[in-house]
Amino acid sequence: MTEESVFLAALEKQTTAEQAAYLDEACAGEAALRQRVEALLKAHAAAGSFLDEPIVLPDTKVFDQPDAGAQGAAAEPVTLGAEEAAATNPPPGARVRYFGDYEILEEIARGGMGVVYKARQVSLNRVVALKMILAGQLASEAEVQRFRAEAEAVANLDHPHIVPIYEVGKHEGQHYFSMKLIEGGNLHRHLPRYLGDPRAAAGLVATVARAVHHAHQRGVLHRDLKPANILLAGELDTPVRQLTPHVADLGLAKRVQGGASLTQSGIVGTPSYMAPEQAAARKDLTVAADVYSLGAILYELLTGRPPFNGPTPLDTLMQVLENEPVPPRQLQPKTPRDLETICLKCLQKEPAKRYASAEALAEDLQRYLEGRPIVARPVGGLERAVAWARRNPAVAALTASLALLLLALSAVAGGFAA
Repeated sequence: MTEESVFLAALEKQTTAEQAAYLDEACAGEAALRQRVEALLKAHAAAGSFLDEPIVLPDTKVFDQPDAGAQGAAAEPVTLGAEEAAATNPPPGARVRYFGDYEILEEIARGGMGVVYKARQVSLNRVVALKMILAGQLASEAEVQRFRAEAEAVANLDHPHIVPIYEVGKHEGQHYFSMKLIEGGNLHRHLPRYLGDPRAAAGLVATVARAVHHAHQRGVLHRDLKPANILLAGELDTPVRQLTPHVADLGLAKRVQGGASLTQSGIVGTPSYMAPEQAAARKDLTVAADVYSLGAILYELLTGRPPFNGPTPLDTLMQVLENEPVPPRQLQPKTPRDLETICLKCLQKEPAKRYASAEALAEDLQRYLEGRPIVARPVGGLERAVAWARRNPAVAALTASLALLLLALSAVAGGFAA
């Protein structure tokens, strides 16, 4: 037993009045410290004996944590598996962990703010994905606000390729929502399988683009589209063209019309998939930002790497703002020219030069798949040079001056030679 456990066990035996008096003295002026100690006391009281009987936990803070890097590998979990009886009647001595109406089976994902569990909703006997705030009862108001924003954004959407929410609630001070469980893993996990199959890549992005357009029509901007946030329904041996994508994780979603929006300062999103205006921390983002991200996903599916990926997030952001992406055909010569053109149109630095909507992108991808002429047109060398000059006026002016000087020197040299 650890020193902390001994301390908590001793404190737990005190009466409520004795605990309050002790905490008044030990945590004087430290409200946050007192809150943490009280939370630990509550967790310690709920934990009971881990070996003697199943336990019911008020929140996730006292769940066993998986090994670092393991996904869904909690210590001795009771998992659903292939047989329903294993979940309904767990073997003697196995630990069953509950959160309200949910039986926790295993952890399947963890991010900077949230954790997602595979769980069984007991009342309906169905397996779901259960998402909670990582900080639990100690979550800040900003974390709770962002969590609620995600739940509200998804709850207002109804599309077959957007992961639906079943229930939103709060249990013992812990905010949560349950979603449909998509068990095929995310697109990042399957990326190598798409390399060399441009038609599969085009089909997937077209499907995702239509789902994103559905969200846009209802005033929701995703702002963090990337392979890790696209879940695929299917098995590891399912052909890639048969995997069904579902848009997930609207934690950075923002309303672009009507209603209240989540106030957030600074740069939000993932640098390698972030539009230049997003990287510049502009607040007037439009659907063009998500169109750019869809283009970045298509680029990675075609080439095996995102359009920009520096050694640090800051380096990546600078590349997004200043550099042009290497054309996909230079990295993968077998990339169809039309698909390269569609991809690079999405990745234009100026939002107005991208597709006007995610639906327009999906339609052009469909034209490619059907062998019809696409709407997008390749960007010429002169247009790229002008765009570069606009982004780098000082360097462009210096380059032009040097060019004029060289021309003048050549003319003078020619005069002397004559």
